[in-house]
Amino acid sequence: MRVLVTGIRGLVGHHTYLTCTQSTRWEILGTGRSPLPNLPYPYHPADLTHPDEVASLIRWAKPDAVAHIAAMTLVDACQENPPLCWENNVTATRNLIDALTTYAPKAHFVFVSTDFVFDGFVPKEYRYKENDLPAPLSVYGASKLAAEWLVRQYPGPWAIVRTSLVYGTAPHLSRDNIYLRVRQALLNGRDYALFTDQWRTPTWAHDLAEGIRLILAKGAEGLFHIAGPEIESPYTFGQKMAQVLGVTPELIRPLTAEDFRQTAPRPPHSSLSIEKAQRLLGYAPHDTVEAIRSIHDQWA
Repeated sequence: MRVLVTGIRGLVGHHTYLTCTQSTRWEILGTGRSPLPNLPYPYHPADLTHPDEVASLIRWAKPDAVAHIAAMTLVDACQENPPLCWENNVTATRNLIDALTTYAPKAHFVFVSTDFVFDGFVPKEYRYKENDLPAPLSVYGASKLAAEWLVRQYPGPWAIVRTSLVYGTAPHLSRDNIYLRVRQALLNGRDYALFTDQWRTPTWAHDLAEGIRLILAKGAEGLFHIAGPEIESPYTFGQKMAQVLGVTPELIRPLTAEDFRQTAPRPPHSSLSIEKAQRLLGYAPHDTVEAIRSIHDQWA
């Protein structure tokens, strides 16, 4: 099977490549915005916001499946520049769907979305299910929900993967994540403030990649929540990081939305239920401490 991975040089794209190559004999092909030399997989640069470049990409790849991971995910930047966010998250998805419909209409299209399609006004222990009603608060969440609706119109087989607070490491990352930010601060003896009043199901990039692989391997269709198994606030996540790194948890300082106003509104509680993925896919993510320890051991 030929699998095209968009955003393959990003955190999730990198782990999707590793997971698929370690577990399958699929041919993995990558794409990103910039030309890159000396990669271990066939690679074709393309700006996904340009339909002609996307058509050329799909003609080159001849994919049996596409994992569409590339996106503009900086929530505050999306809020500050909605047209750019829409172009990268909605227009790019439409261009891929149009090109696949023309050149590879039987390709399995797997789209990575977000827990931010929900407003988060639910009890703290509630976990959103796939059939719960979306109501995004931010431009970013709205753009991903709009892209989801485009995916639903794709005439070929499709799957939508919603995930939450993805973290981990990969080479040559163009942006950081909660794990990298907190790790750098703690190992340098600096304190770090994290929110106590936002609740997520943090997801190790390796686990998300494995969920994507399972969907591709099973030809699964429909909507799946692929996230971590535990509800955490950024604050409790940071405390668990301190535990694994062997530093005092007092370096993690509590912060609330009243203390620090972010540009884009965030859902206060957007934890995802992974019961469907566990039941239908055999998805089995690591708990938070296990995942952090695995990353730390690999780093060491």
